[in-house]
Amino acid sequence: MDYKSYFSGASGKGFLATSNKKGEVNIAFYSRPHVLDDGTFVFGMTDRLTHANLTENPHAVYAFNENGYSGKRFYLEKIKEATEGPILQQIKEEANRCVYPGAGALVKYVVYFKVTKELPLVCETCSGDHSKHICELAGQGKFDEIKKLAQAPDFMCINCGRLADKKENLCNPLSLADVPFGLVS
Repeated sequence: MDYKSYFSGASGKGFLATSNKKGEVNIAFYSRPHVLDDGTFVFGMTDRLTHANLTENPHAVYAFNENGYSGKRFYLEKIKEATEGPILQQIKEEANRCVYPGAGALVKYVVYFKVTKELPLVCETCSGDHSKHICELAGQGKFDEIKKLAQAPDFMCINCGRLADKKENLCNPLSLADVPFGLVS
């Protein structure tokens, strides 16, 4: 995907999720990234929790919500950061212009990320073979098979949330045995 073209043509809101080394999560409203020619995402940051988390854990997710449920999730890994330079100055000037006069003074860092994975904001389709999923079986009238699966499905697709009896029937399976008690009902 050409990230520069995507962000220049899309309107919406963005959120950057980070966590510290203990896994405590933070999410913050963020403008669209500056995208370098090589696809690197660049964000200006204040000296707050998002930046503090990234000093402990270089992984983040930037979710960009377009219209309705359209948009993208970009899985990121921090490459480097800087406290000076032309990109930081540009971000400070944009903050002064777009947020409020003086907002740029709060921006202390420019942080660079490589995109490690890209997914739709909400998965509309799943590429797996869903012949054994409960919803497909219902459409085929196979209610005895549904009763067996509904009692104890073994896997869930991380992308679309569908349940299945075999991981081969899902494109991105998660064993329900790996989910902490109380998160699956």
